[in-house]
Amino acid sequence: MDYFGILKRAYEITIKHRYLWIFGILAGGLGTSWNFSLPNSSSYSGNMEKFFTSQNQLQMENFWLNYWGVIVAVLGIFFLLGILWLVISVIAQGGLLGSVTGIAKGEKNDFRLGFHFGLKKFWRTLSVGLLIGLLVLLSLIVLGLPVILLVLGKIYVLAIIYGILIFFADLILWLYLGAMQPYIVRRAVLDDTGAWEAILTSWDFLKKNFLEILVIYLLLMALGIALGIGMILALILVGGLLFAIGFALYLASQIVFWFYVVVFGLAFVVFFLILGGIFNTFHSSVLTLTYLELTKKP
Repeated sequence: MDYFGILKRAYEITIKHRYLWIFGILAGGLGTSWNFSLPNSSSYSGNMEKFFTSQNQLQMENFWLNYWGVIVAVLGIFFLLGILWLVISVIAQGGLLGSVTGIAKGEKNDFRLGFHFGLKKFWRTLSVGLLIGLLVLLSLIVLGLPVILLVLGKIYVLAIIYGILIFFADLILWLYLGAMQPYIVRRAVLDDTGAWEAILTSWDFLKKNFLEILVIYLLLMALGIALGIGMILALILVGGLLFAIGFALYLASQIVFWFYVVVFGLAFVVFFLILGGIFNTFHSSVLTLTYLELTKKP
């Protein structure tokens, strides 16, 4: 298989068909983490003692009685937004797969056709994710429930032995599902195969194409590391320059400084969203092109 040809073709598709970036963003092209700073332990413990006084408990009860409707409404809105985001994300995943496949086969494609394909394959895409999640959940139950029962029965040695053995068995299952999930969902979505059948036949697919799948993952890993190093160096250079400008503006005028912070803060968010969408598009395109090549084999 022409590995570098696949990477080059995926790069060309990603750069030429920019509407795919939207699918990449909506399908989850960027992970975000948040860090929170906590006050020192002494002030924190003091605040906790004040919070749990009977007066504060009474205030909280009154607050709940007076505003329970508002709280339930806000939680309901967040729940509906979460469901809406899930639906859009699943459609975008299917749209990205269908669009790249159509482009690779020389078929006419645009955002509307890709979105229609993702909508059409919504339940097939979702069912793969649900079944894989269910398998992971069942593996956790098989691991955790017997260990808890053995510990409650004070059979500690057996609990430790069982826990270690099942943990490593589950770890192998999790690694396998994580590695094969992209090919499982492509078989289900692109070949109109049932989700459960796609999972069951994934082992045969892995055995036939183990070397090709491994090489592609190693290449993607190497590219990801290179991109990460490049981004760190770019952030150090650009971030240092922006920090120096911001510090100078802070000394000159705080109003201008905060305007500067808001503008460049939003610019950074938009930049990383687009960058995540581009990388997600390229990553998905590589795996889709690889799947199409591997399914041509007898």
